[in-house]
Amino acid sequence: MARRLLSAGWDLSVYNRTPGKAASLVAAGARKADSLQALRHCDVVITMIGTDDDLRAVTIGPGGLLDIDGPAPLLIDCSTVSAQVTTEVAAVAKAQGSDLLAAPVAGGPSVIGTGGLAIVCSGARQAYDYALPVLETLAGKIIYAGEGATSRTVKILHNLVAAVLVHSLAEVCVLAESLGIRRQDLLEFICAGAVGSPFIGYKSALMNSLDFAAAFTAALMLKDVDLGLDLARSTGVQTPLIDGTRAAIADLIATGRGELDIAALLVHLAETNGIALE
Repeated sequence: MARRLLSAGWDLSVYNRTPGKAASLVAAGARKADSLQALRHCDVVITMIGTDDDLRAVTIGPGGLLDIDGPAPLLIDCSTVSAQVTTEVAAVAKAQGSDLLAAPVAGGPSVIGTGGLAIVCSGARQAYDYALPVLETLAGKIIYAGEGATSRTVKILHNLVAAVLVHSLAEVCVLAESLGIRRQDLLEFICAGAVGSPFIGYKSALMNSLDFAAAFTAALMLKDVDLGLDLARSTGVQTPLIDGTRAAIADLIATGRGELDIAALLVHLAETNGIALE
């Protein structure tokens, strides 16, 4: 995403809590910020982190983006976190004369470079209009979902579908191999058919190669599923399909594979069923 901003000519400063992760962007022309507060000169600051506590730390925590005197930059947070923490941080931003736009993304690494990312955004309309040129650089599809933190809920619901899809892919691959069918053939057919998508294709490639050292970890997916199940509990809606996926992901993490891509469910389900993967 940062590279898309650079290639479009935006004046970009970058900061990462693990400094080495920003090195390639600095080499490509971005300015290096030595701290979060070194970004206060920017008109817009985009954050992408893992959890509610991470968002609090980089915004309202000590040394955070909003731990300053005077006006704050417009914040665009692209993480998958709760509506509750979004409201909390937005209130602090508003008190400093700024805004927080919740702008979670969908699409993943396989489509970012070609502009195939989608963003669902919520927050003050004036702030959204101001930020729209930046958002349009990042994604080919922008959906404005209104005021408040509505976009957070939309993204969490999206990720529930993604989790169930990966679980179902892994399950049918194990079933296929138990029947003597190569999972490569099955996955190629699925990708070419009606349910094929960039997401299915990306996860299928991981399941074909058995190389699960990708970015979207099982631990992050469990976090997102739990956010979704919290929503279900708040409304009393029953979610047996998602409950089963949640249990499978938790079992995978219990085997010590929480930092592998969620597609590693394939290996766990194969082991559970005594199936040797090709």
